[in-house]
Amino acid sequence: MTQAAEIFKISITVFIFVQLGEPGSVFSWYQKLIGNLPDWLWRPLGGCAMCLTGQVLFWYYLIVHFKDYNIIDHLFYPASGIFLVTIYDFIYEKLCQN
Repeated sequence: MTQAAEIFKISITVFIFVQLGEPGSVFSWYQKLIGNLPDWLWRPLGGCAMCLTGQVLFWYYLIVHFKDYNIIDHLFYPASGIFLVTIYDFIYEKLCQN
């Protein structure tokens, strides 16, 4: 699987997971579970799609690509994922306005 495909799949999965955490959705129980945590811990655990995407892609690259580690790629993964989540969020907000 190419790097772009990895980043795309993980970022869209995380974005959907966070969106399904809204009240009345499938994963709202998870948002309730982490809702009382301090902000610095709540955001990267699922309170913020960009924060969770950055964390997931940061650790994903470190674990999966450990043997062929490259610092530039390691920084590129979370940055690209956060950028994609920003685009998803923009599209999602535009679609939900109507």
